[in-house]
Parts: sequence; structure tokens; C-alpha cells
Amino acid sequence: MKSSIVMLIFALAASAAVFTFNLGTVEGEFYILEIQSKGAVLASVEKTDGAFPETLEVIEAFFVIPENCIGCGICINECPVDAITMTDDNIALIDPEACINCGMCASACPTSTIEVVDSADCQLFGIDAEGNEELIQEELEVE
Repeated sequence: MKSSIVMLIFALAASAAVFTFNLGTVEGEFYILEIQSKGAVLASVEKTDGAFPETLEVIEAFFVIPENCIGCGICINECPVDAITMTDDNIALIDPEACINCGMCASACPTSTIEVVDSADCQLFGIDAEGNEELIQEELEVE
């Protein structure tokens, strides 16, 4: 029975979608661009050769809303693939590359602070050389 559940979980991983966001040309003195959802950084890219790419991909995986995480670690213990770690600030962080979208972490979270990425909630932020964050685009276009 347990092996059947594990196989089902890994089958779910194969169906994870990837959102490709069209960023266009970004103006401004930004060093890094980030796609965020509810305060969580889902993807980031540094400027190379004086420009940013016109698209950025985000894997449809679970993520932790940082301001709601209480650092209890229950999600870490529930994750069957060890995709969750704790930051220095005691906030759970899910690696989207390792996440298999099983939802066990979200089901176990006592504060319901783990959600799956929804492209409608994503925003584009620019980070300057001093670390200041600025909202560039509130609604992103999915290719």
C-alpha cells in the first residue's frame, strides 16, 4: 500500500506546470528581478550583459507565505522528498525543483500558510544594488 502511495505522489510531480511570464523590457536601475506571490520569492534573475531576460519561468509548486510561518517545522517532517528547509529567520522554504506537489506539507501546516502557486497572484519586483525593493508590475502576462 505504501509503495502505491509513493508512486502516486511521484506521478503528481510529473504533472507540475511551468508558468512562463512575459516581462518585456524592464527599465530602471535594478540589479535583480523577482517574481513574488504573497511575499514569497518564487523566481529571481540577475541582470546579465546589461539586460534582463524578457521571460521568466515559475514552477507550479507549493510555497510558504513568509509572514504567516511560525517556524514550527511540521511541514519539514511531513515532506516525503525533503524539499523543505528552514531559513536563518526560522521560516520554512520549499524548493520548487524538489517539490512533488503532493500537498502533505499544506495539509499539516497549523497556520494554513502553504499554498500552491497561482499565476494570478504573481507580481514582478525589482531590487536595486542597495537591496531596495520596488513593485514593477502587479499583473503579469503568462505566455
